[in-house]
Amino acid sequence: MKRIDGAGHVNGMFVAEDAGASRPPTEITAEWLNGVQEELLGVIEGVGDAPSGGDNGQLRRAIAKMIQSGQRSVIINNATFAAAVTGTGKAVYWDAGNSRFDLALADGTAKQSCVGFADVAKGNVYAFGDAVLFTGLTPGARYYLDGATAGAITTTAPSNAVFVGIARNATELFVDVDAASGAGVPVGTVIYVARNAAPTGYLKANGALLSRTTYSELFGAIGTTYGAGDGSTTFNLPDLRGEFIRGWDDSRGVDSARVLGSAQSSQVMSHTHGYGRGWGNSAMAHGASASDLTTLGLAEAGAGSGVANDRTEANSFIRPSGGAEGRPRNVALLACIKY
Repeated sequence: MKRIDGAGHVNGMFVAEDAGASRPPTEITAEWLNGVQEELLGVIEGVGDAPSGGDNGQLRRAIAKMIQSGQRSVIINNATFAAAVTGTGKAVYWDAGNSRFDLALADGTAKQSCVGFADVAKGNVYAFGDAVLFTGLTPGARYYLDGATAGAITTTAPSNAVFVGIARNATELFVDVDAASGAGVPVGTVIYVARNAAPTGYLKANGALLSRTTYSELFGAIGTTYGAGDGSTTFNLPDLRGEFIRGWDDSRGVDSARVLGSAQSSQVMSHTHGYGRGWGNSAMAHGASASDLTTLGLAEAGAGSGVANDRTEANSFIRPSGGAEGRPRNVALLACIKY
């Protein structure tokens, strides 16, 4: 946009008519007015709205949308679409071989790499941000690429599910990569977070009972490994609260015969401790037996040794103090699982 340059301007500024000084008002040219018009319409159309003569709130709403998007909205202009991309709102991927945008399909091929949604009329691709290209969305619902219909989206996760976004309202699908919170992360992945609540797209790994239908993707990934629920309609999450994680042996032979997801109780490795108290040193297991005492030159209580309770004294000396569990230094974090 340029400053006014019609006849009568002063340094690019409008001036009013001054009859006394014989000064005419600044001339407003069609070129300048068209420039102003295109600047304003560029803001409105830039967020996906169509200019309407009866709506005087479009510019305000467009600016609000741009602010709400957190400056994360990216629009690819002058896009070239494949002939099959005939409708606005179709999910597309970049076809590098043909230098164009083609319909995305979650069928396990490279086409599942959805990059945005087509606006065929304007030749734009909304790569992420507020895509005002839809009708009839369910607010708050998660949307995926349809596994059967190219370019379509669905609230039902296909077997090769590709998550594309969350609906804000009935016409806006927020497909920002930040909003996805885990898009691209395999279902069943476990993460640890330094907060007391699971992030979007994750659940606390607390052994909870879940619906096999509602969480069909997660059930498909972990099945009944961590609990079969009621045996037909539910299943269990792994319960990682208070647990240390050990890598699955997977036939290596270090932790033989382990089943994925199985738990182990605590255990102390078999060992001995040295003990001596003026009678010479000798290796002796925890707890002094009669033979241990004989080896050390001690006697059991009442055995005529002159030592009233050698066994009790030896046992007290040998047994170290401790707590209710064995553990290394650690920090408590919240375990979460991707669904």
